[in-house]
Amino acid sequence: MFALKRFQSCRFKFIPKIIATQIHSHSALLKYTNEDHLKLNIKGNDLKFPFVWLRDNCQCDQCFHRTAKSRILDWTKFDINIKPANVAQGENSLQVTWSDEHKSSYEFDWLKFRSFTPENQKTYKDTIFRPKRITWHGDDFENIFSKHDYNDIVKSDEALYNWLHQLSIYGVALIQNTPASETAVDKIVDKIGFTKRTHYGIKFIVQHVANTSNVAYLSSNLQMHTDLPYYEYCPGVNLLHCLVQTASRGGENLLVDCHYVANYMKENHPDEYKILTDTEVEWNDIGEEDGNEFYKLNRSPVISLDKHGEITKINFSVAQRSSNLPAPYESVIPWYKSYALFHNLGRKFAAKYKTQDGDILVFDNRRLLHSRSAYEDNSNNVRKLIGAYVDWDEIYSRLRCLTVKLKYVDGIFQSNHRG
Repeated sequence: MFALKRFQSCRFKFIPKIIATQIHSHSALLKYTNEDHLKLNIKGNDLKFPFVWLRDNCQCDQCFHRTAKSRILDWTKFDINIKPANVAQGENSLQVTWSDEHKSSYEFDWLKFRSFTPENQKTYKDTIFRPKRITWHGDDFENIFSKHDYNDIVKSDEALYNWLHQLSIYGVALIQNTPASETAVDKIVDKIGFTKRTHYGIKFIVQHVANTSNVAYLSSNLQMHTDLPYYEYCPGVNLLHCLVQTASRGGENLLVDCHYVANYMKENHPDEYKILTDTEVEWNDIGEEDGNEFYKLNRSPVISLDKHGEITKINFSVAQRSSNLPAPYESVIPWYKSYALFHNLGRKFAAKYKTQDGDILVFDNRRLLHSRSAYEDNSNNVRKLIGAYVDWDEIYSRLRCLTVKLKYVDGIFQSNHRG
């Protein structure tokens, strides 16, 4: 049995009541403090919840819209110094009556999932926010390169989840046994959400075009790059459906995990790493596609970081790098040396793979560089791929929906808000 203690706070104008009902050893130990928060021990975890956070996140119908899953609490009347008047602890939930007489109920699983300990915050981040990425060297490619069946993904939520989960962790995955149709990739995209349209269209065809607006449409060697770095919001994921693979030598893809490359540089070449994270580069695409003229420019470093120092985006393209480098004169040569090092390490750590008819190669365009070796193109030997882009916002959204639907995680919603 747990012992419950009652504390009188010098800040309170009242003595809060703490009531224990149906206390069980597996539920929670509740304590008041003379501070501004509530202490709970939920299933062996000592947790603290600020009063203001608890009141702000009341899940009753007056404060939270059940079907919209959105807060409707009126903040024009919200008191950030709110205090509890009464607290009652049940077997699986906590009931609070506030100083304004409003009543709230919180399930223990729901509270634990949102608690402020580093361990629980990490659990939430890895299971709901985004799965933790795992970097890889090209030598390990066969071990991390998961293969998935087209029809299974189309028909099964579990198969869809497994594919998207592996893709989000390793940044690359393969779909096999795809129908030989230019619209086959549409069914895969529809299972996620929708495509990202660019000035190359809703989808794009990758095949040899002599007088092309993009070097990807040549049969010559295509150097390592990320697609469309000249977009501020560049495509998140590239899906390349191989309708016909060349029978000639060549046509293989090089794939490199640039998070691995960047981490290697950070550890072994910190000065060059810093140059690539600090120096803005201008990326461009200028031309015409289907009668639409475009002149795209974006400025972003090769390695983009967030405030935590985590990589958010890799930008790299020899072809689409502008001749205008917005950097001081003395920074130019050091930047080129750093850029060359990144390029050479990418080739060193790359994996090689040649897709076959019916394969859809799917990869993280903000993480991986990809290239293609030259191949022979003539009337008797062609290579044709159908490409589409999907943003990571849509993929992560679908993963979360599937996590809820398949009940892979407890505590996402309170029981009266599920469905």
